[in-house]
Amino acid sequence: MTQREALESLFAAWRGGDALRAAAHFASDGSYREAGRAPILGRDSIVAHFTRFFRDGPVWQMHVDETVVDGDRAVVRYRFAVKGIDGEWCEKEGCAFVTFADGTIAEWREYEG
Repeated sequence: MTQREALESLFAAWRGGDALRAAAHFASDGSYREAGRAPILGRDSIVAHFTRFFRDGPVWQMHVDETVVDGDRAVVRYRFAVKGIDGEWCEKEGCAFVTFADGTIAEWREYEG
């Protein structure tokens, strides 16, 4: 699987609410870091984070606007939206810098626009 295919598979797992499949894209010692938050280290911790978010988090959508892959690095430009209690969507733009190692994500680090 290419890095681009791995990212597309990750996005599909997220949209499907599949925490195990999503976390499987990360290295066993991988790092996942949302903008402004401490990194989540290790696949087991990443699975737990995704599981909590998919189970207890808000109604959300993610739209990937652009993915640029260069060897073992990638940049993903996206829009992330959550549905408020009033039914209105609140959207933020962001980007993630992604580093691959041995076919898995070693680091995913997000920045807000």
